[in-house]
Amino acid sequence: MVVKMDNYKISINDILSVITKPYPDFEIMPGKTALLLIDMQKLVSVDFLANEAIKAGLPESAVREVLRDFAERVREAVVNSQKLLKACREKGFDVIHVKLEAPTKNPRHTAKINRKVGLIIPPSTEASEFLDAVKPIKGELVFAKTNGGAFSGTNIDFVLRNMDINSLIICGFLTDQCVLATAIHAADLGYDVILVKDGCTAFTREAHEAIINSLKDVAFKVKTTSEVLKMIQKAPVSEKH
Repeated sequence: MVVKMDNYKISINDILSVITKPYPDFEIMPGKTALLLIDMQKLVSVDFLANEAIKAGLPESAVREVLRDFAERVREAVVNSQKLLKACREKGFDVIHVKLEAPTKNPRHTAKINRKVGLIIPPSTEASEFLDAVKPIKGELVFAKTNGGAFSGTNIDFVLRNMDINSLIICGFLTDQCVLATAIHAADLGYDVILVKDGCTAFTREAHEAIINSLKDVAFKVKTTSEVLKMIQKAPVSEKH
């Protein structure tokens, strides 16, 4: 909203700019920065979603049409995350994978918030499998959670602090759900966070853009894959790599 008075225009952003400043840029370094991939698993793949919807009785042609836009955005996010993953591995940045997966089939072992909406992902099921393009390799950490945010559902904060990690590059699914919960909690805990705009998405474009537009430079930095790749390329190769 823009208000015009006496030929002077003012918006809420003008007011906010005089009481706060944009979240500052920061450097990323091997040994200090980790790439955090959130829920990049078959649970959010279009084929999995389509099959579940069709099994529930929805017409296949309509399901495929509805999922077309989401499929394209997921594909873009996966491709971009794969680029970042490759670059981080080459430079010796730590890579951490987080996924939704319950420890057992018992619903009581899933967080209440997900249990209440029926989001229970038993171990070793198709939904819990990582997407092939971004699956972990030997030596990379994997954390399983049964709720939204990685920091409230695992001991990842304890592990990162022991690794001397102070900044995170975050990709994954879904922007307005698990990615957001993780990014906000990480920022609250004092980590510098980069949310990769084209390395994540939500079920709708509107939901994705709402998070990006409302929180960029407020709790974390928002950058494109291309911008983050340039930052990684400028960083020195890890001495331990």
